[in-house]
Amino acid sequence: MGSQGTVPFLLNQLRPLGKGGAAFTQAAASIALTNGQPQTIVDVLHGRAFRYYAEGLRQYLAIRTGSTERADQCLAKLRAYVAKTESNELLQPPGVRARLYRAARGYMHNQSRPHQPPSKEKLEELPWRALPSAHHSTSPLNGLRFDLSTEDSELLELRHARELSIEELAFVYGQSADVIQERVNAAMAQAERILTAHGVSDASRFGRVIIEAFALEPAPRPPGEGDETVEPLSNGTIVGGRYSIEARVGLGAFGDVYRAKDTEVPGHVVALKMLHQPAHSKSAKQSALRELRLIASVFHPSIVQFKDHGWFEERLWFVMPWYDGETLQSRLQREPLNRAEALSIFQPLARALAAMHAAGVRHQDVKPENIFLARIPGFGTEEVTPVLLDLGVAATEAEMVVAGTPTYFAPEVAAQFASVESKPVVSNKADVFALALSLRNALEPETQEDVAAGAVDTFIENRSKETPHGPNRKGLNYLAPFFNRWLSLNAEERPTAEELASELSALSLPEERRERLKTILRWTIPMALALLGASGAAVTVFYQQAETQREVAQQAKLTASDLRRDLADTREIAEQLELRYEQSRLTRTELAKRLARTDGHVASLKTQLKDEERRVVRTREKLAQNRQEKATIEQHLSETERDLSAAERSLAGAKQRLAATKQELSAEQERAVRIQRRLEREGERRLELQGEIAALDARLNAELSKSQDLQDSVARAVAARSRAELELEFAEEELKALRERSAPRAAEPDPDAFMPSERSPGS
Repeated sequence: MGSQGTVPFLLNQLRPLGKGGAAFTQAAASIALTNGQPQTIVDVLHGRAFRYYAEGLRQYLAIRTGSTERADQCLAKLRAYVAKTESNELLQPPGVRARLYRAARGYMHNQSRPHQPPSKEKLEELPWRALPSAHHSTSPLNGLRFDLSTEDSELLELRHARELSIEELAFVYGQSADVIQERVNAAMAQAERILTAHGVSDASRFGRVIIEAFALEPAPRPPGEGDETVEPLSNGTIVGGRYSIEARVGLGAFGDVYRAKDTEVPGHVVALKMLHQPAHSKSAKQSALRELRLIASVFHPSIVQFKDHGWFEERLWFVMPWYDGETLQSRLQREPLNRAEALSIFQPLARALAAMHAAGVRHQDVKPENIFLARIPGFGTEEVTPVLLDLGVAATEAEMVVAGTPTYFAPEVAAQFASVESKPVVSNKADVFALALSLRNALEPETQEDVAAGAVDTFIENRSKETPHGPNRKGLNYLAPFFNRWLSLNAEERPTAEELASELSALSLPEERRERLKTILRWTIPMALALLGASGAAVTVFYQQAETQREVAQQAKLTASDLRRDLADTREIAEQLELRYEQSRLTRTELAKRLARTDGHVASLKTQLKDEERRVVRTREKLAQNRQEKATIEQHLSETERDLSAAERSLAGAKQRLAATKQELSAEQERAVRIQRRLEREGERRLELQGEIAALDARLNAELSKSQDLQDSVARAVAARSRAELELEFAEEELKALRERSAPRAAEPDPDAFMPSERSPGS
């Protein structure tokens, strides 16, 4: 439940910042003012001085002695030195840092046995920092660690890695500033020769390389370490007449968090926060209530709420719900979050920040240590509710105070502590930056920055001018344009917390694409099967037609074969779309940038998707209408075929009648022969017989004309059948065209997302 980690920085924006530990002095001033006791700034500095510089001192002592154990022994002496030294004496110029390093150097050189520089073998055994950020090789670092003389190495370490000014170095060595400057210049010249020999020729990188060269892995914070001047409450202590202290569970810069039992409600456990500094005056009490008022001004399920408060030995305490779970920082020590987990955690946090900002409150210390993953009974063992903790350094919009942990500073916050000329206004966008950086570190914990060698001032200077990059791991690199916007150097280019909550849906884009693809396949494959079945039926019908329709039937078979190939191609749609997506990287990047730059564009895309779905529905309705028209055409074709069959039967009857007429004609011809014979015998009757022959010829011509009319009727029926078949073929082609136009739109709702040069038959 508590907030652990580096000591938070605070800075009153009305005060100028200088070098030589001024950031720490300004932080102490702001702490004192926040507590309503400006006269206690010296005591605040005294109480926190050792903890602030402890890591840098430890690393310096370990490198100079070649042993982390001896460094810890010297640290214990330094702790005692700080405790017994008067505050005013400790803070005399050139300041706390110079006096601490002078005392540390004195302890090393005034031991019972003469101080001997550590051997190269001893130095190689030290836990050097494993991630050099300034180069691709440890060769330049080892050159500075092992090839420089002991005097030059110590001077460069104190000047660059421990960030002592020339005036502070002069105090530490007991020499004039001019002499120290000459010695530092000579040591720097020797270091430049070594770095150049190892391939580092960029002078602007020399300072960073020296910091890396004298950086050890930071020591883990002892679990029991708290404020040196405050004793923890003992177990069993009753606070507020009802809360029994069970254990201290969190250490903070301004207060500690305890697990406590509510004696008035059996089985009820709470988290109780007790501030370190007592409030003796009315103004001090009002100032101590500051965090409580800020918590009370905001309500959101992902912001810690308070339940009770009071005073214990003039120190403010307040009670919050007790959550079972762990901090996000503890969770990340096991493994990084996947995208789904990150979305479920960070989207509620973004909305919680939006609620804070709407209430006029800026959190100022968003980081994984202050994000608690609470497991609430009844929500399942795998479900967690993220909760923002520790509003101890939060500020209202009217307060001219900035705060936070340096590694999560937004550039405009770092600029308040850095030596840059422009001091941008710190706004709520600083919280958005810190939350986005926490997300980046949750997805890729190995990319989390640290303060090399304890050089906080140098880290802050760099952060004021540079921003961290997005995730690089495969499967996450598509998020780079989004992180470029969320972690922008210019606060105006970042989204608000509410906008960030919406844009975080980008974490689920790959799954959404896969679901859309599955939906497309679920719709496309049955449609293709239905078309295939319809085509097969058409093939069967055409195959049973007359001999003159075989060519049409063959074409139908080819169409059915094409549809079968289309079905096979449809099964490969997923692979084709994935390949096109990879091949169209430029289009994807431009789309992502456009999505990241345009506020609310995600909602617009969802609207477009709904429009596309409506178009698909309309296309399906059109397809159903065309199917109905096809059925009507097929029915008309069937009726035409029945008419053709009737015409064929009529033609057969006409042929039979023609045959009968021919037989009659033959008989009449025989009769004419007999008549001619009779004419020979009966000359007087020749004219009458010729008339009968002419009548028979006229009758024959009439029958021939009737036969020709029947043949014309058959030809017209065949032509009508051909026209009906052509109309059916045109209808099938129109259905195919409609299918080709509708399938790509369903495959990708955003017309700008994919623009392939050509389409496969089954796309």
